[in-house]
Amino acid sequence: MNLKDTMIPFKIGDRVVFSPDERTIGWSWATFDRVRLKPGDVGVVTEIKDGVYLYLDDGRGGFHWECFKAATK
Repeated sequence: MNLKDTMIPFKIGDRVVFSPDERTIGWSWATFDRVRLKPGDVGVVTEIKDGVYLYLDDGRGGFHWECFKAATK
């Protein structure tokens, strides 16, 4: 299976929660301040780069879509 076969479950305008797994948190902790995104943050998807990286309102983000979950309304 390649990236083109993977269906991203989010689209522009969806509300999501940043929910990285423990490994991602360990590897990326120093990045959270720079991208202005911390685990548990909720936002609206405003951009999807390269078909997999989500950016939220105010340009926050840049993490792979698998680090997000749909936010309950």
